[in-house]
Amino acid sequence: MADGITAPVSEIAGLSESDVIEWLKQNSDLLIRHPDLCEILLPPTAPRGGDNVVDLQRFMVQRLQGELHRVSHVGNELLDASRQNLSLTQRVHAAVLMLLEAGSFEHMIHMATQDWTDLLEVDVISLCVEGDPDRMKEIVTGGVFVLPNGTIDTLLGALPAVARDNCEAASWIYGPAASLVRSDALARLDFGPTAPAAMLALGSREADKFQPHQGTELLQFLTGVLGRSVQAWLDLPPK
Repeated sequence: MADGITAPVSEIAGLSESDVIEWLKQNSDLLIRHPDLCEILLPPTAPRGGDNVVDLQRFMVQRLQGELHRVSHVGNELLDASRQNLSLTQRVHAAVLMLLEAGSFEHMIHMATQDWTDLLEVDVISLCVEGDPDRMKEIVTGGVFVLPNGTIDTLLGALPAVARDNCEAASWIYGPAASLVRSDALARLDFGPTAPAAMLALGSREADKFQPHQGTELLQFLTGVLGRSVQAWLDLPPK
C-alpha cells in the first residue's frame, strides 16, 4: 500500500479524482476560504510552443504565491507590534495610576525611579536634574542625579525624547547601574518655568530594547504626568 503522501486519490478515503473534481466544482470558493492553499498547490504548466517560449502563467502564479507569503508575514508582524503597543500602553497607564497613590514627595520619587522598573520592564530608571551639585545636595537621593547645566540639551538636542540602542551609558546618569545598560530612552521633564532642566532616563540591559526609530509618544506622556506631579508636590508655578 502506498503511503499518505504518494497514494493515488482513489486510495485516500475511498475518493476518486472525479469525486474531488465534482466537489471542487460545488465549492469554487475553496481558495478564498483557505488562501494558504495557494502556497502548496502546483499551478498548471501552459503548453509550450518551443524551447524559447516562457511559461508566463506559471511564473505569475508563483509570484503571487510569494506575494501571499510576504503579505502574511507582514500581517503577523503588524499584529505582534499592535499587541506590544497595547501592552506598553497598559503599563504606562498603570505607572500613572501608581503616582496618584504616592503619600509624599519622596514616596513619589521612589515610585518613579524604583517601582517603575518592573512595571515598565527596564533595569534602571534615573531622574536627572541640571544644577550645581553642591547647592542641590538636598535633592540627591536614590535614583536622582545632578547634571552640569546644558547636559540635557547636549543629549537631546531640540527633541523632547530620544531612544538609543547599543549605547555606552554614563555613570553620571545611571550611577553604578551604568555598566548594565545597553540601550536607553531619555525624555525631558518639565517642572515649570522657574525650575531647572530635568529628564527621565530609562536603561535596559537589552541592546535593542530601545531603538532610534521607535516612537516616544507614550514616554512623553509619562514624563508629562511626572513633571506635573512634581510641580504639585513642590508647589512650583505652572507654565
